[in-house]
Amino acid sequence: MTEWPVTLSAAVTCIGICAVLILVVAIAVRKGSSSREDDPWVLRAPLLPLVLAVIVGLVGLYALLLLVAFGAEDFSLPAKANAANPVLVAATLIAGALAAAYAVLRVRAHLLAEARGQLDMTEGDRAAQKHRTDQESALIERFSGAVGLLADDHTISRIAGAHLIFVLGDEWENGTQRCFDVLVSHLRGLRGDAKLDDTDAEGASGVREEVRLITAELLQRLKSQDKGWGIRLGNFQDAVLGDADFTGVSGLSSLDLSRSRILGDLQLPAKVSAVAPKLVRMVCDGGVEIEWNPSWTELNAASAVVDGNFSLIGERLGGSLNGQELRVSGDLVLGFEEFEGDLLLDDTVVQGEIQVGSKTLRSRFGTGDKQIILSLSASEFARFTLRNSAPGPLLNLSGASGAVDLSESQFPFEVTANKLDASTGLTLRRTRFDDAFVLDGASMPDAIDLDGVHFSTRAQNALESSNFALRNRLIAPPEKTAIHSDDATLFQWKSAIEGLREKIGANFYSRIEQRMKAVERDLPFDWWARETFTSLIMSEVSRAGAQADAHQGNMKLVKEALQNSIRLTNESKRSVVNANGPS
Repeated sequence: MTEWPVTLSAAVTCIGICAVLILVVAIAVRKGSSSREDDPWVLRAPLLPLVLAVIVGLVGLYALLLLVAFGAEDFSLPAKANAANPVLVAATLIAGALAAAYAVLRVRAHLLAEARGQLDMTEGDRAAQKHRTDQESALIERFSGAVGLLADDHTISRIAGAHLIFVLGDEWENGTQRCFDVLVSHLRGLRGDAKLDDTDAEGASGVREEVRLITAELLQRLKSQDKGWGIRLGNFQDAVLGDADFTGVSGLSSLDLSRSRILGDLQLPAKVSAVAPKLVRMVCDGGVEIEWNPSWTELNAASAVVDGNFSLIGERLGGSLNGQELRVSGDLVLGFEEFEGDLLLDDTVVQGEIQVGSKTLRSRFGTGDKQIILSLSASEFARFTLRNSAPGPLLNLSGASGAVDLSESQFPFEVTANKLDASTGLTLRRTRFDDAFVLDGASMPDAIDLDGVHFSTRAQNALESSNFALRNRLIAPPEKTAIHSDDATLFQWKSAIEGLREKIGANFYSRIEQRMKAVERDLPFDWWARETFTSLIMSEVSRAGAQADAHQGNMKLVKEALQNSIRLTNESKRSVVNANGPS
């Protein structure tokens, strides 16, 4: 029987033992996978068999190396072998075995530490989650108790419940919208309380105080920086509110006050919401003041009822206003200098004055040929004032009732006033009608201020075709008060300087043209009678010359040409007046 060399036997034995140990480790890992499936296999393996498997395996490899490389059958080197080589190999293998065992231990220790950390973290998260759950449950329980108080029949209990909800909303970050919604819902419930209007009823003052208190606190949460609730949708439909001063509130995506009831005044700043507030069928016991935001496209206040004044202010009305069937006990003021949207005020009843445009500055309705509609069809008012507007709107006063003042305005588009009842007053002082002026079936006052009024041919024809009382007072007014010639008051600047274009240079001519067009846009209706108008034109020419660096001689030529043109136009004006009769 052949005997194996000692080194070969040792190698086979060590490798066999290593395989058995690896098998034991694999079985242990497999059995533990069901309970620790997410752990690495090194962490799930038993430590001692794993380390022994590594060491025994390295010893077996060392024995094979001695046998194959040096022919050492019994771990003793032959005489011809270099002693240094096996010693170094042995030392290296021993060091490798120790290093491997140490590495196994370090890896396992690291994985154990991570596992413990993850376990601690998981336990901490579970504890935090449990705390949050318990806290949320406590907040919900408090919320339910406060809502129960809001449903009480006694005012003092409802006020206490509202206070609790406000405090709860300040603490409950995830519940602010819920608190806001339940408070607004409570205000909707109070909307139909008969005690709001029956001041003699028992508890009436308490209900109103409750509404004012909740309104004030809600608005404070909407505008406050440190206790703000972060509400984006201001939905107050059908709710009753106290004094609703939204000054300081900004950033709402929308604000809906449709069918709401305001027990005091309503103030809305320009930045209150991204889109225009909805005021359809709103009832306000006080006044309304709204600052127009340039980004708004339409304000809908149809069928709203306002016991005080209704003011919509700003420099430019960039959108439209729907105020049909609006009811205002005071004045309706639309104090803008520029109007770029339609104003629909049909069937409106205003016990005071309807003032459209600025009181001190000229107002514009659109630019160029764009028509801006101002409709007051079938409306009632004490007085309608539209002064100093150029260009004016496409005006509809059909079926309206009340005094009308259109002084100092220019209407390039048709003015329709069929069945207008202006028997309480009509003022057309220095008003210019460039298109048709229709007054069929209208009622006129006994005295009409027509000083400086101008009717174009189209306006004159429309008046002659209309059938209304005292028509002759408009068709044939005193010769000094009305002019029926379309050419009598034209400012003929262009024809005066057209022949000088090449002589004065294109740059100077272009500058003059720009300035004269600007003068035309704001041309006074009686410019021919104003002593300062010629000075204004001369000043504009000097400024154009300075911009174009024009020669003094060229500026003098232009001034003389324009002066002659102005004088000719004035002579034409005087001749038209004198043709109608002695002054």
